[in-house]
Amino acid sequence: MINYHSRKAGMTFAILSFIAGIALLSLFYSINRIVEPTLTLKKTLQCCPDLVSNCLLYLAMVNSIIPWIGIGILFLGLLNGLPRLILSIIGSLKFANRLESARIKGRIYSRLKRLCGQELVKRIVVFDDRRTNNAFTIGFLKPKIYLSNSLCKRLKNDELKAVILHEAHHMKKHDPLRLLIVAFACDIFFFIPLSRYLKELFISSKEKAADDAAVAASKRPLELASALVKLLRSKNDLVLNPTAIWEPGSPTERVHRLINPKMDKSPDFSYIRSAISFLIVVVLVGMLTLPSFAAKLPILNTTNCRSSHMLIIND
Repeated sequence: MINYHSRKAGMTFAILSFIAGIALLSLFYSINRIVEPTLTLKKTLQCCPDLVSNCLLYLAMVNSIIPWIGIGILFLGLLNGLPRLILSIIGSLKFANRLESARIKGRIYSRLKRLCGQELVKRIVVFDDRRTNNAFTIGFLKPKIYLSNSLCKRLKNDELKAVILHEAHHMKKHDPLRLLIVAFACDIFFFIPLSRYLKELFISSKEKAADDAAVAASKRPLELASALVKLLRSKNDLVLNPTAIWEPGSPTERVHRLINPKMDKSPDFSYIRSAISFLIVVVLVGMLTLPSFAAKLPILNTTNCRSSHMLIIND
């Protein structure tokens, strides 16, 4: 099961990365090829301002107008995604620094060493904050596991070990960084209906993969389920950074799945939403790559425009 959900998360990440890569390549291609047709369009409109409506009917004009619409759509997505990306990165760094300042030392680390070993303890930060009883993973290049001291006191040894193993999987897979990339891609392509579903699927799959990894290592699924129930019943007033790997959604489903692996559900899939998303991607890529298809069409230059003008006058 762990390989299945890891592959599903990897597939989701790959799909979003592929869509983003195709869109960016199409964007660079379009910008590189659209300058000359745009200049031609400008000269044409300057040549015959009284025939603008007629000039725009020429198919050769399409390769100067449509690509800019596609470029505008992508830039709108970037304007939506970049501020969120920057705020997430800054927020994550500040959040981690605040937790580091609340870091405690003492016997708790001796307990953790007995449970999970010396090497893993080096990547664990136990902090003291009464606003939360939580466990999560933060960090992009060197992620760490953060455990609240109050949560450590509430959990039994086997439960605490299961929680640490769960978070260790997130840390090993660099899930905070991958979640940041997925969220950024979904923010850019906010106009694609399937993007939100893919984000939910990625988070759900990574949580299940981490659950499976913890169970595979500890052989105690009930302890992880018990820890999850205690964690969700605890007071959590501290607002987590969006890049912190922690999914409170559907806790009952996760607990039931740990007790009975056959009760495994994924976010509802919509074929209509997928078809619309595919159509939007095809249209967007087509708009951005239109200069290559329209390159063989006759360019409407000033001579053609004057000829059209004379024909209309003679008529």
